[in-house]
Amino acid sequence: MSALNNIPLPPALKLQTGELAINWKRFKSQWSNYELATDLAEESKEKRTAVLLSCIGSDACDVFQSMVFTDETHRSDIDRVIKAFDEYCIGETNVTYERYVLNNRVQDANDSFDSFLTDIRRLVKSCEYDGLEESIVKDRIVIGIRDDSTRHKLLQISKLDLASAMDICRASETATRQLKDFKGSDDASLNKITSKNLRQ
Repeated sequence: MSALNNIPLPPALKLQTGELAINWKRFKSQWSNYELATDLAEESKEKRTAVLLSCIGSDACDVFQSMVFTDETHRSDIDRVIKAFDEYCIGETNVTYERYVLNNRVQDANDSFDSFLTDIRRLVKSCEYDGLEESIVKDRIVIGIRDDSTRHKLLQISKLDLASAMDICRASETATRQLKDFKGSDDASLNKITSKNLRQ
């Protein structure tokens, strides 16, 4: 726990701005990382709850005070407190809708491959695919990437796994960017030569 003082607490949970379910999932992920990084997970449930409530923010603390627990001792049980916030912030998950959102996610013109991948990984978490998550993410990459030539490469591999799909997409994106840079510098050189010839 000596690391506790050196690692900043997660930022407060935002209740008033953005989508509450997404804000909570982000906070919960940051909280898990914080517990791991500071060895807080090895401490008592009471201490973990106290630290959580110290960083969750005043709005969320007000929500916590209004929560009803079947037993008052549950207020200091970190697992029950997190479950209560799950229910408050997310409610009952409509799995069909979550899968609909995931299956309609395609790479936008402004999306890098990594930002597209990050979003798919976030969306798949609430789809209850359990052990199939990696396979589903791989399929969404193949279906959702915007570059048809990269998709063609992916479809040529009979036993494509997620790691290979990610490598191919990143390599293809890097190559496309480098070719654009090269073409841009080539065009600039050609323009200099042309303007020089015109002056002569």
